[in-house]
Amino acid sequence: MRTVEVPVAPGAVRLGAGTAGSPGESRAVGAPQPGCQDVIGYPASERQRGVTGAVGLRLRVSDDGRVVEARIAESSGYAGLDEAAQRGIRRCRFIPALRDGVPVWGSRDYRVVFQLN
Repeated sequence: MRTVEVPVAPGAVRLGAGTAGSPGESRAVGAPQPGCQDVIGYPASERQRGVTGAVGLRLRVSDDGRVVEARIAESSGYAGLDEAAQRGIRRCRFIPALRDGVPVWGSRDYRVVFQLN
């Protein structure tokens, strides 16, 4: 595994990047870590009202797997669900994209489904 030094601007904090891959390996942003749907949570007010739906998000994911931007690409039709998905997804971690075996920032679409069990 090779280490890549990235210059850090004065006053900036550089968190550890994701795990490097094999030299020459490239891939898009991968799946979230297990439990992501659980950390997003279902808004209690929407659950009590029996509201269900799905929110399509466009994510920007850093080289260490953090969600740094979450835009609504497809609304559920309920502001409460949209806001919960957008806020909660930031607590998830994803497998970062790779370019030539080095973790890089990337984008991906992700769908959050709110359903009553």
